Amino acid sequence: MKPGHKPFLQRLSADAPLLFILIAMVVLMALLLPGRFLASYNLVNLANQLPVLALLSIGMMVSMLSGGINLAIVAAANFTGIVTALTMDWLTGGAAATAGLPVILLSMAVGLAACMVIALLTGFLIAWLEIPPILATLGVMMLLDGLSIVMTRGYTLSGFPPFVVEIGNGSLFWAIPNAFVILVLVILALHFVLNRSPFGFKLYMLGANPRAAEYSNIDTRMVLMKQYALSFLLAALTGFIMMGQFNSVKANYAESYVLVTVLACFLGGINPFGGDGRLSGIVLAAVILQTISSGVNLLGVDPFFVTAMWGAIILIVIAVSHLTGRHSIQAMIRALGLGRDKAAARPETKE
Repeated sequence: MKPGHKPFLQRLSADAPLLFILIAMVVLMALLLPGRFLASYNLVNLANQLPVLALLSIGMMVSMLSGGINLAIVAAANFTGIVTALTMDWLTGGAAATAGLPVILLSMAVGLAACMVIALLTGFLIAWLEIPPILATLGVMMLLDGLSIVMTRGYTLSGFPPFVVEIGNGSLFWAIPNAFVILVLVILALHFVLNRSPFGFKLYMLGANPRAAEYSNIDTRMVLMKQYALSFLLAALTGFIMMGQFNSVKANYAESYVLVTVLACFLGGINPFGGDGRLSGIVLAAVILQTISSGVNLLGVDPFFVTAMWGAIILIVIAVSHLTGRHSIQAMIRALGLGRDKAAARPETKE
């Protein structure tokens, strides 16, 4: 059995606490907001908002399976949208809203290619130059933020053709948001990639025991390159969805989601050392966080209070993990690449 892969019943049992929390959150919000939280319009709205947080969290999970991290994931999503928008504007002579399908697809291809260049740069810094992931991705995040501000001059670029808007705001059969359909397809594809493909096996093995992975003749550098390419691919897809949902692009959209995705990973059961983590756990964690966000917004609480709540949840999750011995603070720091001894960043044997 591959590292990180568990029988169905064992995975279901591991997800039971998250299912309990989700049910408790739904019941609580339904009691606080009778007739509103469970209303069809709110459930559709929740399903439309969930994909951005869920896709970014899954991308963060992919980067953490080897014991790394990707702090540039939100910046990459915004960068992809900005490059796509500017390309579309250039190809149409300043009339992006009238762009036809060929121009739209070409512009999206350029945006995706730009994001993949960043992915290759990040993978090179981490795999070949052996820069700690937290420092490499922090530098890439600052680079992308700066480039995005320069390219947009700090302004919001808006006004896209209906096809782009439909990606984020359209619905299938007038009920199921297109963004939610994309999320489901990504989850199905990632389930196969992580649990059934050779790359998934190598990725989990690298996180569980990097020395054993090298002795098994696994090209660990290439695995890291593919890992960050996949993480940034999910960021690019999120960027396209955000373009449609906001009908605009900007350098600092969804900035608060960087640490929220890390929270989703810890809440979803990702081992900060790498080598263990369930896609189902990440999805449930994202649904829980989005449920809290939607409920608080319906209650009329200041939107910035949601960010404060997520920060409090981060502290609680880390404190509980530390007190229960699940992950110590020192272990988390080493796992994220801040330890002086790289060999100590991950355990040689998985208990």
